[in-house]
Amino acid sequence: ATRRIPGTLLREAGLFLAALVPAAVGYGMQRLADRVPAVGEFHASRVFPILSWPVRFLSSLVPFSLAELLAVLALPATLVLLALWIRRIVRSRPRWRPLVTGLRSLVLAGSCALLAFMLFHGINYARLPLADSADLSVRERSADELLAASLWLAEGVRREADLVRTGPDGAMRLSGDIQATLKEAAQGYDAVSADFPGLSGPWIRPKGVLLSHYWSYTGITGMYFPFTIEANVNIDVPDWSIPVTTLHEIAHTRGFAREDEANFLAFLTAIHHPSADFRYSGYLFAFVNCANALYGIDADRGREAYDALPATAFADLSRNAAYWKQFEGPVRETSTKVNDAYLQANLQEDGVRSYGRMVDLVLAYRESESGTTP
Repeated sequence: ATRRIPGTLLREAGLFLAALVPAAVGYGMQRLADRVPAVGEFHASRVFPILSWPVRFLSSLVPFSLAELLAVLALPATLVLLALWIRRIVRSRPRWRPLVTGLRSLVLAGSCALLAFMLFHGINYARLPLADSADLSVRERSADELLAASLWLAEGVRREADLVRTGPDGAMRLSGDIQATLKEAAQGYDAVSADFPGLSGPWIRPKGVLLSHYWSYTGITGMYFPFTIEANVNIDVPDWSIPVTTLHEIAHTRGFAREDEANFLAFLTAIHHPSADFRYSGYLFAFVNCANALYGIDADRGREAYDALPATAFADLSRNAAYWKQFEGPVRETSTKVNDAYLQANLQEDGVRSYGRMVDLVLAYRESESGTTP
């Protein structure tokens, strides 16, 4: 029996190491793609669409968020499995065997989950920059250029504000119900796919999260869930932000993982969308990002940009500020820190600050359009 112990330990150690292989493969693939961007681009544009298609197709057949269902079931399922595991340990002889087996199963599950995450999202962080693949000239810009872009966006907000429905408080209201809005979101990608072929893709059903109000305590408006290829949207937030958030999450399902690029693609596909709801949402979203960047370097010009907004936009921004004020607290602060750590772990060195780089892409796009509105 004594002689069998070293052999048993070696075997168990070998099985634990084998359980880590999927995670090592996934991590290695992402780091290789980071060093050789062409590998990341090939995966995001060629491999990912093929791998994700069956998962996307099946999950889109379900009208509710599978990610939300899994989140709700996670705690009770974990407690049940833990109780069964403890019961098995207590009843077994020797007791260490089910303990070790359970830990090994847990490691293997986590390892496989990491590999799946890398294949369905993580490697896409290492693809070629969108500025390169879309031939957009990202460079340093002056405050004058930033002001001109902000005024251009404000003009778009004014134009579309005349076409959207408003409520008693003067803020924008969606022209249809939330399901209709989510269903028509991908039309924005169809509208630009001829000029940006990399944005084309199969049908997908964005999902409104039923527990959105409680989700808002995290400060999150949308989430891409790579294990089901789902675009999950917070539908409790003010109406004006729902269309652009939906388009942002769809960008992730089409292989664009970086947050700044997903924000830009949300703007791009929104302003070309056939619905005024989406166009208004896209212009206002980009305006806030550009005007806030301008305000940070020149407060007077920032105020000048905001003065160009119509009353509807001011009502929306006021409603937006009041909405998020109620969710301030430790949960939101913790969520921001977790999100920051997640982004940095996935090659986004600026963390949550990477959201601001979309302004460079908006300015580059405006320049490529010779300063004219779409």
